[in-house]
Amino acid sequence: MPAAPRTSRNRIILIVIIIICVAVVTLYVRESDTGPLHSIQNFFLDLISPIGRAFEKIFRPIKDGVVNVFHLPSLSKQRADLQKEVDQLRRKKIEARELEAENQELKQLLKWSETQAQLETVGADIAGQSPDNWQRMMIINKGSSSGIKKYMAVVTEEGLVGRVISVGSRSSVVQLITDSRSGIGVRDQSSRETGIMDGQNEEILRFEPMKEDAEVKVGDIMETSGLGGTCPPGIVIGTVSNLRKRSSGLTRLVEVKPFVTFSKLDQVLVIITPEPESVILKEAQ
Repeated sequence: MPAAPRTSRNRIILIVIIIICVAVVTLYVRESDTGPLHSIQNFFLDLISPIGRAFEKIFRPIKDGVVNVFHLPSLSKQRADLQKEVDQLRRKKIEARELEAENQELKQLLKWSETQAQLETVGADIAGQSPDNWQRMMIINKGSSSGIKKYMAVVTEEGLVGRVISVGSRSSVVQLITDSRSGIGVRDQSSRETGIMDGQNEEILRFEPMKEDAEVKVGDIMETSGLGGTCPPGIVIGTVSNLRKRSSGLTRLVEVKPFVTFSKLDQVLVIITPEPESVILKEAQ
């Protein structure tokens, strides 16, 4: 029996607490921000806030560590997937760059061929190059089955590369103008002075003019003259880079830098017509 009065007392206390809470909330809502209840709230917030920040600093590393442990497998997989995607994008970028460069080279070769409408040409890829002395020789993947014959000129859009010295059915050997055994009839575009262009087994070529007092200046463009009958006239070769006097009785030393970058050759054009009229000036030994 004594339990009944205790139950009634508890109910009364609960009702009183509810009434007090409702009254406090009502007063809190109605009073201004500077009211006593708001002041009490701000006091406790100011009191608890530093403690909360301290606990946050203490437990945040632990929290982050626990989160990382649980997410480590998924994070590792995401990182691997991202790295794979980056590698794929890098490969695609490199392939696109190579295709763009090849396309640009083909366009330039086509443009050069169109400007030389009177010349019939055959395109060829470089199949191999001599590894020494500025790649004095190279092999192309076209031969007699494509109409190529010995001593035909080989060019790019930049200028003269060399000429064919050996022909197979499906491949040919090209002697570059940098080869010391190469001799090509050339002329100065400006003064029209003629002479022979010799290779030096290096980057620079040597021009030997027909006359000792030939008018040649640094910066002049040298082109084929047609002398010797192996290269059609008017194909550019390079620019005069240096003039040096030699001992008496000998002609001046005229150095010419070729337009063609031989180490970067991928594709060339072989001039089929007009056909060579005679052997090269300095036969390869």
